[in-house]
Amino acid sequence: MWKYTEVNAYDSISLHDCRTDDIQTDGNELIINFPDGFWITPVSKHIDHHRSLKTGPSQLRFVGLIEDGVIDSIDLYKTTYLFRKPLFCKRTQPTVADFLTLINDGKYELEFLYEYHKSCSALYKCWIWKKNHGMEYECQFELTAKSIEYRWNEICKDRA
Repeated sequence: MWKYTEVNAYDSISLHDCRTDDIQTDGNELIINFPDGFWITPVSKHIDHHRSLKTGPSQLRFVGLIEDGVIDSIDLYKTTYLFRKPLFCKRTQPTVADFLTLINDGKYELEFLYEYHKSCSALYKCWIWKKNHGMEYECQFELTAKSIEYRWNEICKDRA
């Protein structure tokens, strides 16, 4: 189904500013679909440009999740403002099922900002956008997997 698959290629693929509203689980796997693709960086063997290029629709697949749950930890942060100044920030820790429902129900999108990788562990810092209303939550989640597969069919040379 996918023309290209790279394993543990987090040094040559970036999820920065990529959005999803489709996260699925399949046994001990987590699958995140990116309808607008993700970024292939210049260090990748798949491009010969000096700048990053976006793929077409793509997928991120975490294989062999090591912990008992699908995601090790999820933190949502909601800041309350008064006269455009932050008043306080509330942290919640939803269950995996609640988090997946929040993203998959069609009202919210998860935008990836930063990703950190170490051995088999990955930490993602994100924003959760309420569709057509702006950013609703700051979010971070961590998971441990044997490998991360990046999958896509095309690299769009006109999307630098």
